[in-house]
Amino acid sequence: MQKGCASGFARLTSSVRAAIQWSMVRFRPRYLWFYLSLVLGSLLGLLLLAQSIATYYQVSRSMIAAELRREAQRHVSTLEREARRLNVSDPLELLTLLRELREEAPQRIAWIRVIDAAGNTIVQEGEPVGEPFPAQRLWMAFELATPISEIRPTPRGNVLVTVLPLRLPRRPPAAVPPGSSPPPRPAGARTGPRFIEVGLYVAGGRANFGRLLTNLIVNTSAAVGLVASMIILWLRFPDYVRGKQLEQQTELARRVQHDLLPAPDVQLETLEFAAGCTPAWQVGGDFYDVYPGEDGRVGLALGDVSGKGLPASVVAGLLLGAVRFSPWLEGPAHHEAATHRLNELLRTRTAPERFASLFWCYYEPGAGLLRYINAGHVPPIVVRPQANGAHEVQLLEDGGPLLGVLKNPEYRQHCVPLRPGDLLVMYSDGVVEAQDASGADFGIERLRAAILENADRPCSEIRDEILRRVQAFIGRSEAQDDLTLAVVRVRA
Repeated sequence: MQKGCASGFARLTSSVRAAIQWSMVRFRPRYLWFYLSLVLGSLLGLLLLAQSIATYYQVSRSMIAAELRREAQRHVSTLEREARRLNVSDPLELLTLLRELREEAPQRIAWIRVIDAAGNTIVQEGEPVGEPFPAQRLWMAFELATPISEIRPTPRGNVLVTVLPLRLPRRPPAAVPPGSSPPPRPAGARTGPRFIEVGLYVAGGRANFGRLLTNLIVNTSAAVGLVASMIILWLRFPDYVRGKQLEQQTELARRVQHDLLPAPDVQLETLEFAAGCTPAWQVGGDFYDVYPGEDGRVGLALGDVSGKGLPASVVAGLLLGAVRFSPWLEGPAHHEAATHRLNELLRTRTAPERFASLFWCYYEPGAGLLRYINAGHVPPIVVRPQANGAHEVQLLEDGGPLLGVLKNPEYRQHCVPLRPGDLLVMYSDGVVEAQDASGADFGIERLRAAILENADRPCSEIRDEILRRVQAFIGRSEAQDDLTLAVVRVRA
């Protein structure tokens, strides 16, 4: 038996290893495409971010500056037009015009001042910040016919300073009597060209590009969000890969657990058997077993390990193997001793929160007896048909406490008669404790009613009807525990 178990375990290990390798090969191209998607998304986000920043810089600096320079040119043209209309040729007489021009747009014009070719201020309106441009730059701008502009910080915000030539109408010289010297030149009538310096608030220029700037800010934010998302995905991708590998291994564990359980419908010489196991997660802690022994005996077991998921499934697999290869079918003493060994196995080899309930029994067809030990499990139901068409119901509760909780507990085998036509229904607590949306339990009474209403049908149909009623009772709510059910009938 040990050689057979070792060879079977080796075959199972080989199958598990092959399945894992096959799964990793299968999902590798999917990871490659994911990597490529991350790379392309990151490049696209960086490109969009760079383009948005460059466009925003161009708009906020170049286009707004160009618009402010054009606005300064319009103000200078207006000033020159008013000077010609009023025949103002002396810059000292422009103060009133400068004040009127600034008062028309005080939120846009910071200051206006007239300077001579040497960079000296002739007249000004407002409070200029910084000294006028040097004479060398003024003469260069005059010769090249290009305006001078720069941004200066002020307490009220940045100001774009633009310097343009000022063209005032020339006043004809007064006639000089013969023999007289010409009159002295006025203080403001200086030689050389004059320039006008206009300071405009940069914030005022942004008003013309408000919608464009808003769109650029939105695009920049979207680009930053895309890049940030790619970075987060890069950082979380190893966890994603581990999650996918864990998902593959969990699916593999589900398949292994499903293969370890007997077929859902088994026809033996003395018993008709139908079972179903639906874990709340991919794998669960419930298990069942049925197999023939010596002298026509048939072993039956249904257990429930505390918890759900992979940890519970590992303990369930351990118990299932221990049940199958224990000599408990040989008699009451062997049955009780095997139960003690299972209790010690769980108590000493698993965590304290890992315990299990187990109902295991064997049917003796010669004596017509079902010998069982109920180790803390929900009591199975025996239904015996009566001559008057009614049914007798008995609960199998005796045996002992949960496995893995107490040290040296007492387990006693009990027996009940089981005749042809009698029905045995074993189930886990997930069946009677299944809850609907309001939190109500399915309960033992609903289970008993479902059994009695279908007691004359085949075992597979009874199983399907009970599970259908449980699922209908749960509705759209998720099952909180594994659902396991086994229906056994003694054949005539």
